Amino acid sequence: MTYADVLELNRRQPRRNAFAADERRPAEAGKTTPMTGAASFLAYLGAAPLLAAALAMVANPADAGAEAFITLYGATLLVFFGGVRWGVAVMKPTGPTMRALLGAALPMLAALPLFAPGDPQTKMLAIMALMIVLLFDDLQATRRGDGAPAWYLGVRMPLTVLIEVALLVALTAA
Repeated sequence: MTYADVLELNRRQPRRNAFAADERRPAEAGKTTPMTGAASFLAYLGAAPLLAAALAMVANPADAGAEAFITLYGATLLVFFGGVRWGVAVMKPTGPTMRALLGAALPMLAALPLFAPGDPQTKMLAIMALMIVLLFDDLQATRRGDGAPAWYLGVRMPLTVLIEVALLVALTAA
């Protein structure tokens, strides 16, 4: 991701405007800004179990339960992001394209092997790589006009960074 991508996401990040419909500020009255507070709150709340498990691994590196949880939860997050992509694809007024539907199914297919037994550290590295690939693809889709609204990426970008940090902490603790 380039510095220009980060600047573009920051520019697109909606800002809360408590006075949008307030009569005291008529210049602002006609403007509407999507309120992403609920989406942000729930997204970060969804990352909390991953962070808690990473911290549990820091406290007790031999905790196999926390390690297994991180890989299962990380794989589940990949499936979830695929579901978001599916929802975006089917909500298009012209209907979904085959490309969009395949792009929505691929995260789930990529996550399937992560649910099978195997080396947790390898799985964590795979989850980290897939999260970055999905974020880049979402950025490109939004630029083409085929992706989620820009406000979603404003929530998704910091969430992905948070997920990556949690997985990195878990990897270093393991």
